[in-house]
Amino acid sequence: MNKRITLIGLLFFLTQACTESNPGEENEAENTTPPVEVDLYDFDAAAPWFECPTTNFPAEATVVPGLDQVYQRFGTENTRDVQGNVAFPETGDWGQIGMIVKLECPESGLCDHWDRSASVQLITNPDAAPEEYERIELARFITPYKIEMCQYVDVTAMAPLLQGNKAITSWIDTWVGEGHAQGEGWRTTVSFVFYPGSDVRPKEIVNVWSRRNITVGEVEPESNVDAQIEPFTFTLPDVQLRKVEAHLITTGHSFGNSLNCAEFCQMQHDIVVNGETYSINPWRGDCEQNPVSPQYGTWEYGRNGWCPGAITIGDRVDITRDVQAGNNTLDFDILLANGREYDNTSPVELLPYSIVSLKLYVWY
Repeated sequence: MNKRITLIGLLFFLTQACTESNPGEENEAENTTPPVEVDLYDFDAAAPWFECPTTNFPAEATVVPGLDQVYQRFGTENTRDVQGNVAFPETGDWGQIGMIVKLECPESGLCDHWDRSASVQLITNPDAAPEEYERIELARFITPYKIEMCQYVDVTAMAPLLQGNKAITSWIDTWVGEGHAQGEGWRTTVSFVFYPGSDVRPKEIVNVWSRRNITVGEVEPESNVDAQIEPFTFTLPDVQLRKVEAHLITTGHSFGNSLNCAEFCQMQHDIVVNGETYSINPWRGDCEQNPVSPQYGTWEYGRNGWCPGAITIGDRVDITRDVQAGNNTLDFDILLANGREYDNTSPVELLPYSIVSLKLYVWY
């Protein structure tokens, strides 16, 4: 009888030891909680104009402010380029990240009359000296003629960098300000929306060019596109690469030159990866369908990579088949849409140029 009681007591002790956590240790089950899943925003359905949604974001989403109705203008106050600190979430599994870019007229109601190039960039090292900032473009857009706009775009692929304390800049190439006869500039708002869900972010982002101007059509060898581009070398880890994408954003500017380039002519942009060429023609022939309308000026005309009053999301190209572990080389060229060299034999004062940014997303 005593042996039976002892055996029962021993079994009870062992059962309790297996089911109770040891002091000071976390319950492993608590660390494997699956991420909250919410319905993601349908950016494909919103393409190609990406108007801001009219409904509220899910309660589970985290909205992060960036810039709030910041004046951008030129004159006695030069705020063509503004900067703001952003406190992104330190951790989290994010199924999607959206970015709102909203332009409002000044309180006077006098928006800039002209279509201006504009860009939002991320500063990844905001504590550094300004001359040492590392910038990467989040979005390119062109302001509308004299009216407001609000657009919402997918920046999920930038998730590895949208973490912790960073800064963003907004640049608008405006030349009007308070009291100007052609408008008084803009009020700019930028914010981010983080949707919880299964983490789909790439492992790495390789920033080739944040935002740069490339003059096209120069016939002298020392000034042509090839002379302006240094081949870019990047290194990939020795692992099984799931996917590598190149993300090119390009917009052409100036007109009255040969073939009315680079705003009103179609151009081919070649990304050359380890000798293999990927060609992109970013022509927008749908500007007349822009819901940011009716505008003034020539907003309905097709353009090289952009429309007035619209975000330019660029083109993402899968280059996985032509990259390798270790060193890789990337080159770039801009040609006419038929693949021929563009020679600007009738230049005007403002030479034709493209504003280009290029980055790589790497999954493994």
